[in-house]
Amino acid sequence: MTMKIPLFAGILTLILLADTAQARQSTESDPQPAPEIEIEDETETETEEKSTTWSVSGGDIYQFDTDIDDGGSFAVNRLFLGGGLNYKFTPSLSMDIDIAAETDNYTFKGDGAFTAPANGNPWGQTVDFTIRALGRWKVDDSWQVFLGGLVSWAGETDADFGESFTGGGLFGTAYTFSDTLTLGVGVQISTRIEDNLLYIPSPIIDWRISEQFFISNVRGPVGYPASLGIEAVFYLSKEMNVSLGSRYEYRRFRLNDSGPIAIQNGVGTNSGFPVWLRYEWRPVPEIRIHLLGGVLFGQKLELDNQNGNQLSKEDVDIAPFVGLFLGFQF
Repeated sequence: MTMKIPLFAGILTLILLADTAQARQSTESDPQPAPEIEIEDETETETEEKSTTWSVSGGDIYQFDTDIDDGGSFAVNRLFLGGGLNYKFTPSLSMDIDIAAETDNYTFKGDGAFTAPANGNPWGQTVDFTIRALGRWKVDDSWQVFLGGLVSWAGETDADFGESFTGGGLFGTAYTFSDTLTLGVGVQISTRIEDNLLYIPSPIIDWRISEQFFISNVRGPVGYPASLGIEAVFYLSKEMNVSLGSRYEYRRFRLNDSGPIAIQNGVGTNSGFPVWLRYEWRPVPEIRIHLLGGVLFGQKLELDNQNGNQLSKEDVDIAPFVGLFLGFQF
């Protein structure tokens, strides 16, 4: 995927970065285990003894039709699919390899200033594909260090493949103060399609305020690595929890060579701040199911030509969305 930061740009950033204890805590009720925080749980099994852990996840989010400033509207359906491998070389050294894909189907309606350069249809279906490798070193009982790299491709389904690549690296560190608090910071640096380098500083926090209540940015929906956010999570039981969360999303992708000359091989951007309510159910230790709904604030659309020069840019009204995600670990 790209600097489409969706499938792994900002996650990439650290939602994946921060799941340091994935193998160790795979039997806990949190979808994205926090870095080496040992949450007391009677369901812990021999999973922590495994040297290799596999995971598969997927989901779908539908954003309802929403007005664009100065005319027109659009809706989008986002489909996510990913898989990952965590391998422990030693108890203190491990490696993650993740592959993720996102397909977004946009539907634009009506005429307006944003869609005018494209005669009403700036883009349709976009695809974001990312491969990421991340090494994690547990220096001691408190400190952890992360270092990795990624390559992404993002564009309309028939966009020029060679002109849709981005790549970069990510690094960071986290410190476990106690069995209830882990704090850290990470940075991702990557190229962008027809734009300057992208720098994404990201805090890591997993704070257990009580046995049931957490403030965290490493417990989000599986299969939805659209950039790091933060949630207030309340556990109803070991199998169920509810949360309120938010984050910043940014997607940038190459357009195809159809349509008006002005937009051929151009670049599209879609960004915003989603706020959601999420319910998680874990029917068995290996499966996580997430239902979520929310609204997207501060959403913007931008259309550039093939050299990255802006053709149009507009704000979007508040957009409601609903979603469903499923994750499986073995």
